[in-house]
Amino acid sequence: MQNRDASRRLIAGSAIIGSIGTFSLHVLLPALPAIASAMQVEPHAAQLLISLSILAIALGNLMVAPLSDRYGRRPIVLLALGLFVLGSAAGIVAESLDTLVAARVLQAFGGGAAMSVMRATILDHFGPARAASALAATATAILIAPMLAPTIGGFVLEWLDWRAVFALSGMLGFAVFLFASRNLRDARRADRAAGPSLRYLASYRRLLGSREYLAFLVYGSCMVSMIYTFVTGAPYVAIDVLGVSPSRFGLLLFFPAVASFSGFLLAARMTGRIGGQRMMRAGAMIAFAGTLSMTGLAVAHVWHPLALFIPGMAIGFANAIAAPSSTIGAISRDPAIAGAASGLLGFLQLVTAAASTQVVAALTGNSPVPLAVVLLVLCLVALFALRPIGKIALERSPSGQAEPPAPAVDSEPTR
Repeated sequence: MQNRDASRRLIAGSAIIGSIGTFSLHVLLPALPAIASAMQVEPHAAQLLISLSILAIALGNLMVAPLSDRYGRRPIVLLALGLFVLGSAAGIVAESLDTLVAARVLQAFGGGAAMSVMRATILDHFGPARAASALAATATAILIAPMLAPTIGGFVLEWLDWRAVFALSGMLGFAVFLFASRNLRDARRADRAAGPSLRYLASYRRLLGSREYLAFLVYGSCMVSMIYTFVTGAPYVAIDVLGVSPSRFGLLLFFPAVASFSGFLLAARMTGRIGGQRMMRAGAMIAFAGTLSMTGLAVAHVWHPLALFIPGMAIGFANAIAAPSSTIGAISRDPAIAGAASGLLGFLQLVTAAASTQVVAALTGNSPVPLAVVLLVLCLVALFALRPIGKIALERSPSGQAEPPAPAVDSEPTR
């Protein structure tokens, strides 16, 4: 019973700490057209606020997890949250797009780093056998933030201006910093021998030489990129092309977020029962139905908010039911270097997402067709990657050894 309570507290604490990064991304989305207008730049220039911040999160996946191995989870989380607050403050006073992008990159790096370290903390506590369900439960709780953030951002933008969006993120980030400083504890001892080293390069080469790892990498990158591309491309299509107000856009984006919430909830309950491969296959097929319908409607000139957001709900649900299984499938291919596998997976997923979001911003113009086509291409690549994955047994490691038991927990990660 005590261990169960500790597990629930860890999931709740991880959700609170992890949600600040995704909140800062989604609360900014309705403000992108207004920022482009205020700074007198093209939409693809303002999109750098999103694509470069995604790259910052990607670099954090490579750098921060090894640092938390060496210095402990708690101090790295607090440092990351401090960077988030500093970036938010810099965004409030930024007078040029270059300064604003730099502030947003710092904010995103801090928020993403905190979330990545909390993901490692979950693995410390639950072990590989139960990590997928725990990650899905945490992601379900974290999704409350993007469900509410676009609506909040839309109303803040209409009542005040885009600088108030950064102020709101900064205040919430400071509150999360206080929460973490009072409640977060390490579930494992710091290892001064761990951390960034040349052996990580050898681990990355070893992973990139594994066909099984590459299959999960390609699948996961495309599925994650679809949801990133949709939520970052939708503001321009909805507000600039379809004439939706920022506050209404926030309300419409609530529905794909609810679909994602439902998908993660389903994944947390069903993955252990029916298996990861079936969840991944179902996710890819649902995403295909959504992207194909969005593309067909866009090409047929059915330009209506529902033609954008109903397929977006399918994409959000599909990614949610598939992501936990594809993530654990990738990092469990070589348990000896699971940390490097997790970092490389997160890095390349987000690099793919950043590239696809920037492509959409450059091509969108006055049509929803580029967004729909890019999403369809990503989905087709994910479906192609499923073929080799279907031959892999997710219930065992590649060496055929039984999965190691969950490590003992010496102390509760949160109080």
